Amino acid sequence: MTGLAIDSAADILSLALVGDSGSYAIEIDAGLRHSERLMEAADALFSLARVDRAALGFVACMRGPGSFTGLRIGMATAKGLSAALEIPLYALPTLECFAASRAAWPGAVLPVIDAKQNRWYAAAFRGGKRLLDDMDADAAAIAAALQDAGAREVLVCGPDAPRAAAEISSISADLRLSVDPGHRGGAALDLARLARAKAEAGIPGEDDGVGLDYLRKSEAETTREAKAGRA
Repeated sequence: MTGLAIDSAADILSLALVGDSGSYAIEIDAGLRHSERLMEAADALFSLARVDRAALGFVACMRGPGSFTGLRIGMATAKGLSAALEIPLYALPTLECFAASRAAWPGAVLPVIDAKQNRWYAAAFRGGKRLLDDMDADAAAIAAALQDAGAREVLVCGPDAPRAAAEISSISADLRLSVDPGHRGGAALDLARLARAKAEAGIPGEDDGVGLDYLRKSEAETTREAKAGRA
């Protein structure tokens, strides 16, 4: 089964195409300009793989957390392809996808994305199993959660791993943190493989009303609520 996966959750835009003839991926590290690049990158990927988009059996995108704008662009594009081609759409948790290929690490895996405001989107996994739920937290809270979960050897991955690891290490000397050498890459290929496993197992895709998991309100929502409270 052939499928397209879109990772637009962070500043690196990555797309992957998986099928019986192999896997192909494209990454664009050009900041949050996904709306300008996404379809152009998808067309290049189809050309590279010599696959027509009509051959797609599923499409996948990130459910969140991550960039509000990036996630919306990825979901809108995936929904459009799903509707046009009448194929299943799978929306998977972002941090789970970033951790997927690091499951062989003997300790805990901590995928992170910069959430701004001195906070991080983070979760933890061990042996491919979830250790900590997705959180929107500062470095101190993440360090405490890891310690409470019994994590000591921690591999930090995701696009903002070096800064997160430095902040957490400065707070807790008990945690031994390593930065994944491939932290800067996107997670579209892992997203594609996870979604393909669901598709081939006959697991239904999302319904039309599927939404995104931001973990927090957008700045626009917060501003509106603040104005309403002052009215």
